[in-house]
Amino acid sequence: MGTLPNMLRSMVVIGLFVLALVAIVPRITSVQRPAVDATAKAGQVAAQTAWPVQLPKGLGEGWVPTVATYAPGTEGVPTFTTVWTTPGGKDIALKQAVGVTDGWVRRSVNDGASSGTVQVSGRSLERFVAPDAGQVAYVARGAGAKGLTLVASGTASEDELKAFVAALAPVAPAPGVSASASFTS
Repeated sequence: MGTLPNMLRSMVVIGLFVLALVAIVPRITSVQRPAVDATAKAGQVAAQTAWPVQLPKGLGEGWVPTVATYAPGTEGVPTFTTVWTTPGGKDIALKQAVGVTDGWVRRSVNDGASSGTVQVSGRSLERFVAPDAGQVAYVARGAGAKGLTLVASGTASEDELKAFVAALAPVAPAPGVSASASFTS
């Protein structure tokens, strides 16, 4: 049986070891995702689907595409998704699909509430705000069942979101890629 002073000394020594371990173990605040070739993937998707796929052009330094996938999205709607890291260190996701459902749009804007429209480079877009997620989204709905719907959303500032949407331009379909119904990531 130890005495109270010996127990306290032992606790101090153990506490110092724990503090030393906490001090030397690195803590990661964010994970850097590597850049992907979003333009090449967009060209493949445009060729496979015959969609008028769009990506931003001429954004400048600091805009990095980190995700580019074509896969079934919400409610099985085939969706081409790219995610971009902005110069401010936030993210913007661009989702594109044809024949979207209300559920697809609702999920793509993170269940945000409609808050009117916004004009960006002569294009009228629906604006959605999801305050719980800290996100703003712009939606350009395609005309008819074959029209391409675009959703740009993210945690970036609204100025960065507007710059991103203003830079959207059609992507040329990749040569030698045939139309198919397959999904690739």
